[in-house]
Amino acid sequence: VGDYILTQHDLMNGGQFDDAVAIGGWPMDDHPPAGFDRPELKPTVQTPTNGVYNIPLRALYSRNVSNLFMAGRNISCSHVAFTSTRVMATCAAVGQAAGAAAAFCLERGITPRQLYQDKAALRRFQQILLRDDQTIRGLCNEDPDDLARKAQVRASAEQPPARAANVIDGHTRDYPLPGGAKEIHHWAAPMEGGEPWIELVFPKPQRISMVQITFDTGFQRMLTLSAQSSVNRNVIRGPQPETVRDYVLEARLPGGRWQQLASVEGNFYRLRRHSFPPVEAEAVRLRIKATNGDSLARVFEIRCYG
Repeated sequence: VGDYILTQHDLMNGGQFDDAVAIGGWPMDDHPPAGFDRPELKPTVQTPTNGVYNIPLRALYSRNVSNLFMAGRNISCSHVAFTSTRVMATCAAVGQAAGAAAAFCLERGITPRQLYQDKAALRRFQQILLRDDQTIRGLCNEDPDDLARKAQVRASAEQPPARAANVIDGHTRDYPLPGGAKEIHHWAAPMEGGEPWIELVFPKPQRISMVQITFDTGFQRMLTLSAQSSVNRNVIRGPQPETVRDYVLEARLPGGRWQQLASVEGNFYRLRRHSFPPVEAEAVRLRIKATNGDSLARVFEIRCYG
């Protein structure tokens, strides 16, 4: 048992916790051994959650063992809440949070409970999770070291409502809304007619040695482990079409010359980090040469660090 027991009420209300460290969203799915594909068998109860919900840090550490974290299917939650949190994608997100928290606590010589109690440390830890592409509903990038947050964003083209400015709005995924709509947080531009680009222009030259890019890997598409065609009708086993495949990263130096920082072909990853010898950059540009099949170039976030 942890310092907090996650309940059905929390899942239905989005999990509004100041110590949120991961998300879930699978329906509350209480089923017999035959599985969720046999809803006619008792005691099957399948109840959708009210969208994505947060999972708190307090549900990931022991109430009475001071240095014990839990991750996956042994986190602290009620039976009904467990029917949602038990799925593998949620377990993976919880595992990332628990592992990062253990490293954070070890580095600072504190216990998990002390991490929760120290609100400044907790906020810093949440920002570390976001930088590593963890999603926490309601929290956005506020990293003071991210130079991109102060930049002006412009692009060769935009596909409304996927505006260029979305790459620094602090969110790295789109959120579903009631009625099938989406809260959009990515930039998109047509591939047709050339190589679309997006760039960050700084108010004054910045010393930069690393750029982090978050691409689109089709989170809206169902991904399962089963090989059954009936289950996997829409699964794409390979690079996702929305993901940028080939791209070039450049910096504009004082005087107007563009310097190449990275050139990538065959990408299928969502999160890419490019480190290079420090440059004084007036601007950073990402030029998209090809996707893995989609007609739009898509980027969720660009960060820059010194």
